[in-house]
Amino acid sequence: MIQLTKTRWRIVRFGIIKFISKYKENFLLASGHFATDICQGSVSAALAVMFAHNVLSSNIEVSYLVLASCLVSSIIQPIIGWLSDRKPRPYLMALGMFVAAFGLMFIGFIKDFYLLFVLITCSGIGVAIFHPQAGKMSNCVSAQKKGLGMSIFSLGGNFGFAAGPAVISLSTLLFGLPGIIAVGIPALIMIIVYAIRNKTYKEYAERELAEQKTKEYKEKEYIGGFIILMLAVFARATILIGLTTFIPLYFMSQFNLSAQEANFNLTIIALCAAIASIAGGILADKYGFKFIFALSSTILIPFMALFCSIEQSAVWATIVLIPTSLALYGTLSVSMVLGQKFLCRHVGFASGITIGLGISFGGLTSPLLGSIGDTYGLNYTMWTLFFVSILTCILAWLTPNIDKLRKEEALNHAKTKEQVTN
Repeated sequence: MIQLTKTRWRIVRFGIIKFISKYKENFLLASGHFATDICQGSVSAALAVMFAHNVLSSNIEVSYLVLASCLVSSIIQPIIGWLSDRKPRPYLMALGMFVAAFGLMFIGFIKDFYLLFVLITCSGIGVAIFHPQAGKMSNCVSAQKKGLGMSIFSLGGNFGFAAGPAVISLSTLLFGLPGIIAVGIPALIMIIVYAIRNKTYKEYAERELAEQKTKEYKEKEYIGGFIILMLAVFARATILIGLTTFIPLYFMSQFNLSAQEANFNLTIIALCAAIASIAGGILADKYGFKFIFALSSTILIPFMALFCSIEQSAVWATIVLIPTSLALYGTLSVSMVLGQKFLCRHVGFASGITIGLGISFGGLTSPLLGSIGDTYGLNYTMWTLFFVSILTCILAWLTPNIDKLRKEEALNHAKTKEQVTN
């Protein structure tokens, strides 16, 4: 029995090693995504600690700083994506990590609001620089398994967002506000790795570009389909950021939990995000990206309704939050690949919109959700997110089936070629 267990463990271990080796490049890109998003995910937590230390004097100041990070990032990411489409620029990934880390690492030493504003804006710019090129590179190295490759990349970002608040809490507990500098350590490590591998990434990008040029015909871009997809992504971002922003406050006010108990739900959401990102990509590779995107959006609706209906039990609310989070995050990596498929000749630009702007948009809508909560109560905020989930579902089903369109396109090209030959 013991020998059998050891044999099974060796098989599992061999399988894991083989999987990591096969998708080494994807995991390296995911590590860079982690190093970047740990900075982005730390902003709110760092500002909360600075508020507690009286460096910031009001919630308005905190809101302005968070909004500055999201707003500038939203504007810049599509521009960076457009630049990366014109010419391979893998060095932008290392540059983005550096700026993102530099802008956040030293805010613990600053007390002037306007200087904090500049530094946090710089961090947002760094995040904006990283994502489009990294998303495009993840597409390049993923070969035929685009869904799985993008899922691994997304996983790094999910873990980064989850780790950010924990790193801030521990580092500031041990070292005070200067401990915020710890969030930049992963970025400094990955900058070195990416600098060493810059030539390799450039070769990947040039190979992808050469393959596009040697194709028998240029695949058509579907801008209308991309716009519908983006509307769905923006609606989903409102739910995603709304939940992660207001869930702790909701559990505190609705179920009288402590802050520590309420924050446990953020950990659950982060774990669900990691599982759903991988599962969504694998299922999309097998059953189609449009189908999984629309199916996950549909499943989200009843669980959101059930979650909003629970008024007495925090335990049941937490249990229902699990499938809600799985359905919500199951669309994340899938929508990224869909965007790249719709804009197949502008993958960097598509990545900048779906990965960057698609997340940042949720930050822009959070003040409205907060206003609803202040005026009517956070229960109304959650019901607002439920109605947004219905809108997300409608838009997801309206999104064209790009895989079907591509097959029809290839078939028509083959028929045309055959007619010309005859």
